[in-house]
Amino acid sequence: MTADTADGRSNEPASGSSIILSKFNTVYRHSVLDILTYYAEIPTDPNPDNSPLTSQTPTDALNSNISQATASLGSSQNSNSISNVKLKNVDFDQVTICFKHPLIDMEMLRPIPFDSKCSSWTEVQQKLIEMAKIAARARSLSHLRVSGISYPTSPLNLAIIFCVLLLPFGYYWPSILYEHFFAKYLPFMLSVKPYHNYILYSTIAAHCTEFYFFFVPRLRRFRVPLDYALEWAVLVLLDGYASVRRFDRYVKMISPDDTYYDFTNNDYFL
Repeated sequence: MTADTADGRSNEPASGSSIILSKFNTVYRHSVLDILTYYAEIPTDPNPDNSPLTSQTPTDALNSNISQATASLGSSQNSNSISNVKLKNVDFDQVTICFKHPLIDMEMLRPIPFDSKCSSWTEVQQKLIEMAKIAARARSLSHLRVSGISYPTSPLNLAIIFCVLLLPFGYYWPSILYEHFFAKYLPFMLSVKPYHNYILYSTIAAHCTEFYFFFVPRLRRFRVPLDYALEWAVLVLLDGYASVRRFDRYVKMISPDDTYYDFTNNDYFL
């Protein structure tokens, strides 16, 4: 049981703020960008991979113009002008986000107050989660970032992938597929041979269409990192909309707050 201090704050371990800072500067860094954009009206690139969390020397350090840089922060044309965005400090009544601007040879700080004062670090966590959801929604994005993958395991999905892989094989080596394999084991498939190329082109067109119209918007909305995006793309090109449905199930699985948000000392990515 935790005791309360005279000013009403919960006497929780000081490591509470450290864990919040660590998590929001790594796993949930995309939310820091959203919060800075929505609550401080400072444009940022919504994809954290395009703005690495590294120290960076301002490019115009010798010609610093603070008034010019401050005025430019509100311009939508400068979403890529700031760098090294991270959560600097968190307290019971506000968070402070720091970043660097190419016109200023110093770290800039932007405090963002809460709408009400918190009394515990757990309440601060919930406040930041709420702010992250609101800020992401304002950018037509999800507060969830999908950094994982769900592979096909059902017999139907595996059968579809196997059949799709046979199409390019039959295109380059039709005699092996039809005259040796199908003629011996599946003779009824010989009737498909005249339409093989048509089926191949139709499958490619269908899966590319599904990828572009159904999956690319999901990749953007959930800000899937490039390595996982490439894996998901390959799966969609192999089994089509089945991978889109599997992606949606994966999002549903990680969407509960107690699943996605983990403020323990264990780092993990979803």
